[in-house]
Amino acid sequence: MTVQQTSVENIFHEMGYTSSTDYAIKKVREELLYELKVCMERIEKFEEKYGVSYDEFSKRFSELTQFGLFEREDDSMDWRAELTVLRGVEKRLTLLVK
Repeated sequence: MTVQQTSVENIFHEMGYTSSTDYAIKKVREELLYELKVCMERIEKFEEKYGVSYDEFSKRFSELTQFGLFEREDDSMDWRAELTVLRGVEKRLTLLVK
């Protein structure tokens, strides 16, 4: 380790972290938790709008006639995308714990 790297590591130690890696992991975890929260809020809006989970929405897609076809199709794509993002964030969070 160079003198500069040692000085930087000392800063992290003074801040209460065991290392710069420890700091980075905690910050990434905070960002992922925030992303998880935002994603879950978006999913909840769809669930509130349609009164069902995505699986049920998919099964009853044609029956939900109180909403236009284009609106349902747009919501279906956006909802499915949010669920994909949610799974990705959850996967990354579990990798941080290991």
